[in-house]
Amino acid sequence: MTTVYVTKYALTSGPFSVDAEVTHTGSMAYYRLGGYPQYAHGKDFHLTQEDALADCERRRKAKIASIEKQKVKLGKMTFTIQEEGDKS
Repeated sequence: MTTVYVTKYALTSGPFSVDAEVTHTGSMAYYRLGGYPQYAHGKDFHLTQEDALADCERRRKAKIASIEKQKVKLGKMTFTIQEEGDKS
């Protein structure tokens, strides 16, 4: 068993560390949480705390950029009310 840092839920419930079995040449981590089997794949887990924190920061910045893009799109929206017979 290896301690891994799961960042899959960094923007919802937060990152956490757990003892896991790392398989598939380091691309998958298998662990049990609350008695249920769980998996983390690829960039959803890290072997060092520093890498995990850097990934959390990357995810946070990407989410902020996405929200800013959505804000711009919403800001450009205009609305008009069509008459009942004019649905074209």
